Amino acid sequence: MDRGSRRTRSAVAALLLSSLLTGGVTTPAHAASPAEVIDLFGRTVNGHGVQLVDWQGYLANPYVELTVKPPADARYPVTVDLKAEGTSRLMMDLPSRLTATGATKTLTFAGAAERKTFKLAIHSRRGPGQDETHTLRLSVREAGGATSQQSMPIRVQQDEKTPLEPTLPVTFDYRYDTITGYFSDTAFRTASEEAVKDWFRFFDMAPFDTVAAGAETNHLPGDDWQNTITVTNQTAYNGMYVFFRGIQTPYSTGYPAANGRYSARNGQRLPGPLHRSTSMIFEYDEAGKRLFTSLADEDWYRTEIQGDVLDVHGLVMHEYGHAVAFHSDWAGMRAYVQGGGNDPDVSAYQGYPVPLDSSYHIPGEQRYWDRLSGQSGGWTHLFPTRRWMLTKLALLVAENAGWRLNRELTPFLPPSIVTTSLPQATPGAAYQQRLTAKGGVPFYDWQIDGGTLPAGLSLDRFTGAITGTPTTAGTSTFTVRLRDYDRLSTPVTRTFTITVGGGGAANLAGTATPTASYTSPWESVAAINDGIDPPRSNDTANPRWGTWPQTGAQWAELTWPGSQTIRSAEVYFFDDGGGVRLPTSWKLQRWTGSGYADIPGTYPVAPNAYNRVTFDPVSTTRLRVALQSGPASVGLLEVKAFS
Repeated sequence: MDRGSRRTRSAVAALLLSSLLTGGVTTPAHAASPAEVIDLFGRTVNGHGVQLVDWQGYLANPYVELTVKPPADARYPVTVDLKAEGTSRLMMDLPSRLTATGATKTLTFAGAAERKTFKLAIHSRRGPGQDETHTLRLSVREAGGATSQQSMPIRVQQDEKTPLEPTLPVTFDYRYDTITGYFSDTAFRTASEEAVKDWFRFFDMAPFDTVAAGAETNHLPGDDWQNTITVTNQTAYNGMYVFFRGIQTPYSTGYPAANGRYSARNGQRLPGPLHRSTSMIFEYDEAGKRLFTSLADEDWYRTEIQGDVLDVHGLVMHEYGHAVAFHSDWAGMRAYVQGGGNDPDVSAYQGYPVPLDSSYHIPGEQRYWDRLSGQSGGWTHLFPTRRWMLTKLALLVAENAGWRLNRELTPFLPPSIVTTSLPQATPGAAYQQRLTAKGGVPFYDWQIDGGTLPAGLSLDRFTGAITGTPTTAGTSTFTVRLRDYDRLSTPVTRTFTITVGGGGAANLAGTATPTASYTSPWESVAAINDGIDPPRSNDTANPRWGTWPQTGAQWAELTWPGSQTIRSAEVYFFDDGGGVRLPTSWKLQRWTGSGYADIPGTYPVAPNAYNRVTFDPVSTTRLRVALQSGPASVGLLEVKAFS
């Protein structure tokens, strides 16, 4: 073999090796620019990422709609493979696929001018949890096979930080599950009970007068609804009573004991009437079907609404809805049906009336799917869902039976700006404050709607953060507009003032020594005047002062080495939604030299904001914040005192 042949073979070998390493694809000389992902407000989210919310309660969560703009300089046709990864609970609108690690979907573009939308949501996680971060990954494949990868975070705001439980006690009776014995299985029973409780977790109802044992009569069917038996409550109860029975044919359902006889409180009959005894009938007689009883939401995607895996929780939740509201035995629901579903709250949410069909179901057409979640109580959904879930729409309709929804839960809060005021800034010094909001669908858009920020400061549209270095002393007044990710929401505004330089009163708190009646071992009283403005009352990032497990009268105070003249103060309360909550009341006290004297004023109690009190000037060396707790403990994040 001559030297030329050896060189030729070496070149061929190198080319083969290169082909193996690149999968047989020769990468083009150019590199296409990234695909853009654009949100409802026209913002490119590639750098920031996407915000989802897991609302309080086990509820179908809202989706966000996004638009993909393919690279202008790519070789077409272009395919964009989307993967929302990190948890099996992530899902995208159909056609798409659920997997153990997330959801996948493919978009195809014929040219650079095309735009394609997709919807992204997350299945609810049962019970409390912390915020999550997952990943949205895009794989862009050009004509000829060249590919590029890009990704961005998916942040999930977990609104249920503490367990949400029914305000009404629910008593279950299994004595009559004598035909099939389904409810003798512990997992089956647990899934069924949780499905029933999921309804009552959303109702804001106090216990009723106690029903004596044996006083409430109901009925239960046998197979084919033959051999009906009369039953009564085995024990006394002051909430709801639920009979469970399994039969073999012909269908599952629920119903109330239609008398409303015991819907009284303190001896007074309540409007409604509200039926207190209910029955849930579970039918399962299909060859080849498997019962799925797991409540592990990472396994949720393994079930099927139509298929060979029957989800016990989803079926009970759906059918018990007939017992708790969606039934002609509820007078309020009969009136709702007769009125064509023209309920003000339902129409305001869905955008038009939502009737019920002859079997007291919300119709299955897409027009009547819950507009924020894309899910319904029927067989078809916007997403490849696997479990019948409660929806906000279904709960608003159910309220017509006579229940009162807990409107303080996050699914029912309208969007609002929580921040009420902004501290002053110093020329030439870095400034950072974050506006906070609550309610609506919280992939928020913040914009200046009037006036101007101080020179050198800017507002982040995604986060609401006002940052920068102010350059000029003076006072700036501006209006901020907040939009949430709901097309039917009305934007909300609030006007703020930022003073740069000597135009505002000085905060004296930083020069004082803080002390307190009691401090939890893991908290710090030094937090109350550390100069850090909290982002929210449940601030998990910065130091806090809390008194758990102590309750009752508690205090924290600032002490100065010399007398100070004080005209106003601001207090930011610590509230973690669990052991530490807002005080029932509070006041400021000044040290007179021999004791403490109350400072007259109006004392607001608001979460996620500074609570400001102004008063006639006082001179003192000590300023005490006196707090009265409820059943939980109390705490503070920051105290400011102004001259």
